[in-house]
Amino acid sequence: MIGKEDFRYNGIPIFNVGFLDFSMIVESLEANRRIYAKSISKVELRTHFKKTRDLSFGICYEGVVVDFRKYQRR
Repeated sequence: MIGKEDFRYNGIPIFNVGFLDFSMIVESLEANRRIYAKSISKVELRTHFKKTRDLSFGICYEGVVVDFRKYQRR
């Protein structure tokens, strides 16, 4: 199920990202900072984030999947 390609789980897209995208997104959400689309290096994730502008996606790095649907911004 978790490979090198992006996949869908329960209807939401899960993007396989590198360490830079993973750490930038997780640290931004933990520190309650904005995520800028220009800061995302994965093209598919960047275009999805530009279209939706919400946290209706998940990311996967080295088998660790983080789902942001239930994440509440402060």
